Order: sequence, then structure tokens, then C-alpha cells
Amino acid sequence: MAQAIQSIVERAGYSLSSEDIKKKVEAAYPGKWRPTTLQAHLYACSVNNPKGYIHHPYATKFLYKNSDGTFEFYSEKKHGPNEWAPTEGEEDEGGAIELVEASISLERDIEEHLINNLHILEPGLTLVARQYNTEVGRIDILAEDKNGTRVIIELKVGGAKDSVIGQIARYVGWFAREDGQPPRSIIVASEFPEGVRYAATMIQGLTLLTYRVNFSFEQALLA
Repeated sequence: MAQAIQSIVERAGYSLSSEDIKKKVEAAYPGKWRPTTLQAHLYACSVNNPKGYIHHPYATKFLYKNSDGTFEFYSEKKHGPNEWAPTEGEEDEGGAIELVEASISLERDIEEHLINNLHILEPGLTLVARQYNTEVGRIDILAEDKNGTRVIIELKVGGAKDSVIGQIARYVGWFAREDGQPPRSIIVASEFPEGVRYAATMIQGLTLLTYRVNFSFEQALLA
């Protein structure tokens, strides 16, 4: 079934909902597979589904799932390098599934907080778009500063990796071509290793900001 889905999505050339894919699969292969089999393959074959690598490690990853729930054929040029697959040597035991889910939840929470409080990053920032698609990948947050300059904001849960510098460089280069001038950029992460900080000095207008998650506790009233 994976080959059937891959062929359909690749030929379409645009985003398809799971229902769209289901109808096309059924039209091409009437009665061959159950709907639950389709859903399982959409889950297993999505490049940007971290849990798919845990539950279905041998499934070919060729789909990219958009924030609106639609699917399209994965392209490294469009969506950026695969940063969702576990690196070689990483182990999936000891609560890996829970860790992935917690990481995804934390990133969403932090992103939501930033969307509603951009001023904490820099006074005067205003939101332009969230999960903004470009030809070279998807930007977490696109904003403008008080002078009207574009500002790319990328959020990384945990420490920033070398790959985020290349990611920012792609976005900066793309906007520089589109707008005729490069945008500013901000990376938000819990920490920046020395190598990442050295690399960041080569991108003009790039700011590195660290976040801290603080917990507070209060006594709950007894019934």
C-alpha cells in the first residue's frame, strides 16, 4: 500500500487530505485495503512524525504532514533536512515514546506562548505568520520588528544543533532573493553549544536567545 500512496501523492503535486488519499486509493484499487490500513500507513510513512520511527522503524518515510493535517510528498529542498529521525546509535527504550510526546508538547506550549508574547523576545515585534511555508522549508514564526524588517524566529526544544544554522541560512538566503534584502533572524533554544555560537557569527542579523522553563507550586485545597 505504501507504494500506492507514494505514487498518488507524488503525482498530485499538491497537498491532499487523508480523505482525498483514501478516495484516490479506493478508485485505483477498489476494495483492496481497509481504511484502517490507510491510516496506519499515513502515520508510519510521514517523515515529520517522530513516533513513526519508533512504532514503524522499517517503513519508508516519504510523506510530509502539514499543520492543517494534509499530506504532500516530502522534499528536502522545500521542507528542509530530516530532523525528526533518531540519529544512529540512539536507543528507543526507557520511555522514548513519552519523551518524544513531552518534547512535542513542550515545543507547542513554548511556541504558543511566544506567539502571544513576542515582546518578550524584543519590544516592537509583531506577528506576521505562524508555520510559514517557503520554498526551502517551514518557518516556525515570521514576524516584523518596529522598523518593518522581517524577522525569522526558529524554536528548538532543548539545545540547538549545528543543523539549525544551516536552516536559518536557507531562510535568510531565500528572503534575500525574494525581498532584495536579508531578514533578521532569532533562534530560541535552551542552550547553544560553543560550535553553534561560532557558526552563528557568520550570519548577519542573527540573535541567539535562551529560554528557561520555570515551575511554581501551590497547595491544593482539600475537599
